[in-house]
Amino acid sequence: MPYLLFVDLLVLFLFIFALVLAETKVRLYLLAVMALLFIFPFLFKTTAIKLICFAGRVIFGIGCYVYVKMHGYLS
Repeated sequence: MPYLLFVDLLVLFLFIFALVLAETKVRLYLLAVMALLFIFPFLFKTTAIKLICFAGRVIFGIGCYVYVKMHGYLS
């Protein structure tokens, strides 16, 4: 499933870029959400949890993209 790896790498890139731009409280929020979305599927190995976390990573990546665009980067 190479598309999963592609999405994860894209979300990771956007996350790092948003983390550099974020202030302290937003950084803590970004780190907590990212940790939950990537660690949670390894704790519970059901297909439903993996699918929910994948959808969460996609939505999180879109949120990071919007956050970066709000700050005037990636225009």
